[in-house]
Amino acid sequence: MTMKILNRFIDDCVNVFQYRFMDTFQYFKERNKNKYLGDRFEEWVVKNSNISKDGCSDLDTGKIFWRLLDWRGDKYVEGYRPLSSSSPDLLLECAVDRSRIYKVGEIIAVECKWRSKVGFYLDRKDIEKYEVYMNINQLNRPIKSLFYVFGFGWVNDAPEQVYVVPARELYDYNKDTGQVTFPAKESESEKLERLKRFKRKDNRCLMYIE
Repeated sequence: MTMKILNRFIDDCVNVFQYRFMDTFQYFKERNKNKYLGDRFEEWVVKNSNISKDGCSDLDTGKIFWRLLDWRGDKYVEGYRPLSSSSPDLLLECAVDRSRIYKVGEIIAVECKWRSKVGFYLDRKDIEKYEVYMNINQLNRPIKSLFYVFGFGWVNDAPEQVYVVPARELYDYNKDTGQVTFPAKESESEKLERLKRFKRKDNRCLMYIE
């Protein structure tokens, strides 16, 4: 009788372990896959934009426009995350005086979003953390603009479609109340039509803004 109870106890422990192991394995598998796809797109954006490699030696080539100030990576575990993970992916500083919009030293933020299919959906909580970061950073080094770079599909080591969209084309944000407002009653097809002017034709020099 004692051995029967012991064997049943061992079987139950093994079953629980197997269940938890498979559940944990699946979680990290999906997390690692999503992180890989996101990192791959971020790397592509950096390499295919007109960003200086080291911030100084290539500024006279005529092709460089931005200096890469920061490239944030999301690090978290079981809900623990640093405050820096609330910032957009890239912080870029205007490095040359060829722009009618940006002065040397002015900064923009870039958030990269890769999807397997076309879709401009943004999570409200993500928007809020980016906008809060933008407001807090105004006391340190003001950020002039926030852009979302969307990549859709992937073929030949590059996204099939790329859109560089100013944040204010996607939503309105009230700094006083923290409220995010999306365009009212806009379907995905209507949004795609409205945002088509932000689609990049050659997939290069993504962030060049005169």
